[in-house]
Amino acid sequence: GWLLSTAPLLAQEVAQAPDGNTASTADLAQAAANPIANMISLPFQFNFNFNQGPFDRYGTVLNLQPVLPFKLTKKWNVVTRTIIPILQIPDVYSTSGSTSGLGNINFNTFFVPPAAGIFTYGFGVSMIIPTATAPELGGDAFGIGPTVVALVMPKPWVIGFTAGYTFAYKSPDGSDALSSFFGQYFITYNLKNGWNISTGPTITGNFNAPEGEQWVVPVGAGVGKLMNFKRIKAPIKFSLQYYYNVVQASQTPGTEIIDLAHNPLQPMGNANQSLVFYITFLFPR
Repeated sequence: GWLLSTAPLLAQEVAQAPDGNTASTADLAQAAANPIANMISLPFQFNFNFNQGPFDRYGTVLNLQPVLPFKLTKKWNVVTRTIIPILQIPDVYSTSGSTSGLGNINFNTFFVPPAAGIFTYGFGVSMIIPTATAPELGGDAFGIGPTVVALVMPKPWVIGFTAGYTFAYKSPDGSDALSSFFGQYFITYNLKNGWNISTGPTITGNFNAPEGEQWVVPVGAGVGKLMNFKRIKAPIKFSLQYYYNVVQASQTPGTEIIDLAHNPLQPMGNANQSLVFYITFLFPR
């Protein structure tokens, strides 16, 4: 959750806007849909992944995604976004057994120039840090590569994309263990009273995989609501979304459907469909 804003956004009640929203709720709803906002946020992304492998196994991924903006100059910001995955990955070629623990951390830094009207963008570096507590949860290569994000924000819409490529900088076993693409288009339409409709599927490519096994492309959407609680100073955004893979590697034995060593940014893991529940704490300035 997320927007570039030059004025402080207040979570308290303010004068009613003509459309029935409070001005703070309307602005904050726009902010919560921008991944390079000048606002601290703490999203928790719960992924409930279904139909993994030939035995239709079930797994979960919890991504902690703190977003921290910093002032670089009077006009430029730096926004860091860290994805910390806590995984429960089933043995997809068995009817039982799974592995749980910490996956590889993804650290992103975006340099964000001043917004040009409703358009804003950022560019920077994405890193894969080999923190996985088990081989099934991630590879042992340190990855690095470029990343970009761009969006337009004509109220009540937020429309944009982010993409990056990560390659192995260092692999302890000497193999080229990482060559992956990450992309996400995101569209949010903000309704009255803090409600919204949105989509933001994670598209990944593993260029080390055989042809025909490289891409995972989900489609889906969901609803969300921004809420203020009197006893909690931070507004909270809730969101529930459903995604289904229209393109996915095969589920034949011996083939890694999603190899976390090569494709660490795919939260759906080996699933062909997923329910995603977000809880995002917002800290407007």
